[in-house]
Amino acid sequence: MKVKYWSVRITVLKERILNIDGFKKLNDFLFSDAERVNLKNVAGSLFSFIVAFLFEKLRDNVFVVVQDEEFGRKIADDINFIAGEDVVFEFIPDEDMLVDDIDVMKLKLSFEIFRGRKIFLTTAKHIQERILVSKEINSMSFRLRVGEKVDYDEFISYLISNGFEKKRYVEARGDYSIRGSIIDVFGFTGELPLRIEIFDNEVVSIREFDVFTQRSIRLLSEAIVVPKLNGTGFEAVEMYKMFSDSVCVIEDIELISREIDEDVFGEMKFKKFINVVRFATDEIYEDEIDFFAKRQPFFNSSMTLFSDEIYKLLKDGYEVFLLCEGEEQMSRMRELLEEILGFENVMMLRFYPRSLNFGFIGMRDKVAVLTEHEVFNRVKPRNFLKSRKFRGITLHELNMLKPGDYVVHIDFGIGRFAGLQRIKINGVEQEVVRLEYADDGVLYVNLNYINRIKKYRGEEGVVPKLNRLGSNEWEKLKEKTKDSIKKFARDLIWLYAKRSYVKGFKFSPDNILQKEMEASFIYEDTPDQRKATIEVKQDMESDKPMDRLICGDVGFGKTEVAIRASFKAVLDKKQVAVLVPTTILAHQHYKTFSERLKNYPVRIEVLSRLVPKGKQLKIIDDLAKGEVDIIIGTHRLLSNDVKFKDLGLLIIDEEHRFGVEAKEKLRKIKVNVDTLTLSATPIPRTLYFSLMGARDMSIINTPPPNRLPIITKIISIDSPKFKDIVKEAIYHEISRGGQVYFVVDKISEIELIAKFLREMIPDLRFDVVHGKMKPSAIEKVMLKFLDGKFDLLISTKIIEAGIDIPNVNTIFIYNAHTFGLAEIYQLRGRVGRSNRQAYAYLLIPPVEVIGTNAIRRLLAIEEFTELGSGLNLALKDMEIRGIGNLFGKEQTGFINSVGFDVYCRILEEAVAELKEQEFKDMFRDEKKMKKKFDAVVSVDISAFIPEYYVDSDSERFEFYQRLYETKDFETIDQIRDELEDRFGKLPEEVENLLCVSKIKFLAEKVGIQRVEISREAVRIVLIEGILNEVSFKTLIDVLSKSASVKFEKKGNELSLKFKGSSSAKQNMLRFLDILEELSGNFSYYEGNFTTYP
Repeated sequence: MKVKYWSVRITVLKERILNIDGFKKLNDFLFSDAERVNLKNVAGSLFSFIVAFLFEKLRDNVFVVVQDEEFGRKIADDINFIAGEDVVFEFIPDEDMLVDDIDVMKLKLSFEIFRGRKIFLTTAKHIQERILVSKEINSMSFRLRVGEKVDYDEFISYLISNGFEKKRYVEARGDYSIRGSIIDVFGFTGELPLRIEIFDNEVVSIREFDVFTQRSIRLLSEAIVVPKLNGTGFEAVEMYKMFSDSVCVIEDIELISREIDEDVFGEMKFKKFINVVRFATDEIYEDEIDFFAKRQPFFNSSMTLFSDEIYKLLKDGYEVFLLCEGEEQMSRMRELLEEILGFENVMMLRFYPRSLNFGFIGMRDKVAVLTEHEVFNRVKPRNFLKSRKFRGITLHELNMLKPGDYVVHIDFGIGRFAGLQRIKINGVEQEVVRLEYADDGVLYVNLNYINRIKKYRGEEGVVPKLNRLGSNEWEKLKEKTKDSIKKFARDLIWLYAKRSYVKGFKFSPDNILQKEMEASFIYEDTPDQRKATIEVKQDMESDKPMDRLICGDVGFGKTEVAIRASFKAVLDKKQVAVLVPTTILAHQHYKTFSERLKNYPVRIEVLSRLVPKGKQLKIIDDLAKGEVDIIIGTHRLLSNDVKFKDLGLLIIDEEHRFGVEAKEKLRKIKVNVDTLTLSATPIPRTLYFSLMGARDMSIINTPPPNRLPIITKIISIDSPKFKDIVKEAIYHEISRGGQVYFVVDKISEIELIAKFLREMIPDLRFDVVHGKMKPSAIEKVMLKFLDGKFDLLISTKIIEAGIDIPNVNTIFIYNAHTFGLAEIYQLRGRVGRSNRQAYAYLLIPPVEVIGTNAIRRLLAIEEFTELGSGLNLALKDMEIRGIGNLFGKEQTGFINSVGFDVYCRILEEAVAELKEQEFKDMFRDEKKMKKKFDAVVSVDISAFIPEYYVDSDSERFEFYQRLYETKDFETIDQIRDELEDRFGKLPEEVENLLCVSKIKFLAEKVGIQRVEISREAVRIVLIEGILNEVSFKTLIDVLSKSASVKFEKKGNELSLKFKGSSSAKQNMLRFLDILEELSGNFSYYEGNFTTYP
């Protein structure tokens, strides 16, 4: 039986902390005549509780000044957690912030002070920034309230005269757009833009919306639009003077006073002034309150030390709160602690599945608040991230099909999208897709077949060849692709079948050491990583030899899964071999494994040609005796003189990079040894599902949530500050003991960059590496860099698929506009591999030289700072590489010929055919999926999106595609809401279109292939073979029950006539009712769909 532990609510924790004696004394001070007080021994996040307490007690503005920016951000996060979201205004500009962005931040600060009642947090170096006084904002802003009259023309005139710029979509501050009665505007104070609906000069609604999705988020009853107020014509004062009637909280006034020019806090009078000394001190202060708290001790990831501390605290009568990052971590901690401390002790702890940044122990009040991430030195992610100004090309734009783009029609091949065109069919106006082919061929595609069109995607930079209509070249190419796919898929399935008959070693379930080691991982496990770990362990604990492939992007945690599997094998007294393609990678893995397992008695060695001969022989001898637990090496491990005493696990990193001979040796080893293969190039999920049963695979598609985002900056080389920025960034990295990459696209430019850097940073050591050097020379330089022998590496993009050096956390990419998005993404992934803040600088020529579109593509990279965040479309290039690595490079050529989406579809068909034909005995228990078909719905009424409603062909095409590909009613309703939200009341033609899409979806669900709706009747054609199925009888039963419908049956065709109907629209609506009743009784697919139509 699973025991339910006590998971506390935040209110319970808050009540307990605010019951500390120090808070009672602080409360007395607040309501006394005293103006100043000193708080001492305020450790960890107790500082945040104090600020939250003041805010709640006084119901007034609280002004908080801290020394350190990083501490300030963490404190802001904690206060929002304790006192509720959005109570803190954090004025801590990023180091790289442009002057314009800082001005916007100042304006927002002034606006929030004007609105009143908030916690304002800043650092010592910012308190003398000049801020606009509130009356200026009041006089220049435009206030709107729902239900109140507003002059539409006056409001538009206000926006124009105050510098707002008209755009198709609002994406950045200062943008506005108009669509009928809807005005979208992004002012300079709110976090989100506003959507204002005005009818007959009355404000009907005000909504905030998301710039990325363009969807409304919440309704407002009123709003204020504030323009950009800058220049000398407005009154401004130093920030601290704005808070003279507020409570001021200072983090150690003595230290802060050293950082500012004048005695700001000596001359200012605040309502109350509170000086907080965070660190332990015995010093006596005048008017002091002692909180008697100390920081959470350092446990160095040791569960033994942590358990001892908890046991001691419980024995001494402490109430112990343990804060964890999420339910998963909380469960893991309970399990670990119960194994060490026992059930009864753990029942005394109070767990919470969300954490503060810093733990602390109240010694006098006997309360301990401990954070799980600090036990394991793990980075805690921010809960409340500031929104960023978006200026880049959006994902929406990246994905959107634009006139001139290459497309692939599954039946006719590669063409060019030429927009949408209105035509009349039987006197009814409809919209069709126009595609252009070679030799001036033109194809008009009915909306019913729109999901047969996909945007062409091949490797970045590949320009496809247009097909000719009427030729058989396209069909031949598809067949050739399928035959090639079947060849490698056949081998995969044979290998899989052979291994299923071999018996392997059955590993033991996890013990306490395994659980402790996994809990000490510095990042929080992602769902994908957790699933991959479970799958690997299940494979190891079965008696069938494991042969699993783990695919995932750089930095997504594949190596951690391999380390956990290795440790599990070692705990069962088995040896582990980690095989890598290069010497550099071997030494990097050696460092990673050694660092991760340093607290455990595991012997790890590395074997490569860089290891001296004598040492190699000693390692080989010890390996044969069983004295080496984990051996990491290149193909040297496959030499005849390397013997294992008891090999239990083989890990292969990037198997595709090994030669034929090495692969043949591996095949012999892998027969009865558990094998784990790692690939850094991701593969599409569709491929993963198609190969289920042919290859055991785990996909890790999500980055660690608490990995710090890579701060990305675009810098023009003609900027006056260019040299200063580069110099400061390099010295900042070196000052914290780090190293730097400087990537140059052309070998011919390396000497120029080397000269520039030599002159600017003559005291630093650097070296050069590029593709024309001998492999041994490249290796030598990279190993020196890995060992920290020099500070900066100037390189071409050969480091893109290189090694991970956790010490390198700053990268410069010269002429970044010449790189593809996927290349920049991969290069940037070379940094940020530790728990340090990483920086990427994209260096570009002047904007006028490279054009705005190139800039916007780079801005998209700058905005999506998180690993794996949002650039999925641009990263199709990497998935294409993944397929090439898995199945051979020739497959990349086929992908470029037919396009990525069509290739995936053909792959799925090929594997399905093999399973049904050549390997039907092996897969006889696998549930067969009925082939999905396209229902065609023809209606004698106009069903489309008019241009006056949505004016962009690209956007209308996207809505059509989403509607015709839908797999549920919910999606159709979401699209209806989106259209109404963004473009206003739906025209009749759009209502008809939504109805047609519902009929299409339901028709496919119940086995109807064709629907023709006219004024006279509804004619339906059933899918072949359905006449013999139960579903057909159900269909006839439903139709027979309805007194208002007559039907005639002819083969697999039915003709329905509705009594009293006088229009095609009435017939359409009544037929939809019948389909809804019918679909409730059965599904032709029984919930099973193949991935592609």
